[in-house]
Amino acid sequence: MTYLVFARWFGIVSIVLSLGILFNLEDAREMAKSMVKTETGYIMGGVLPVIFGTLSLLFAESFDLGWALVVTVVGASMLLAGIYRVIFVRHWKAFMSRRLEQIPFLFSLFGLMLGVVLLYVGFMANAFDYVVR
Repeated sequence: MTYLVFARWFGIVSIVLSLGILFNLEDAREMAKSMVKTETGYIMGGVLPVIFGTLSLLFAESFDLGWALVVTVVGASMLLAGIYRVIFVRHWKAFMSRRLEQIPFLFSLFGLMLGVVLLYVGFMANAFDYVVR
């Protein structure tokens, strides 16, 4: 799996999940409230970013300036966020509880932006490289 495959795959996943949250904000708020109350909810909030971030870093092809570096930085950010959520569970839970009303919308907005960037990297960015050559 190259960084392009990862960018395509995770870009599609990100767009689909973000649109699902955006179109169902009230349900997403209720799910966020229950997620804060259960141990599995906030552990999964850390485990999934660790898994996806690690996958991104495993398939990092280079650290040269370019689109591969963008995917690597996204993966490293996800890994760091996941590690924070798993290690500092109480702090993350308190933060989530204070911002419960805004989190689903912001999560959806961030997910859409991330998905668009990853889909561009996965499908469009390298297409222009081949045309120029």
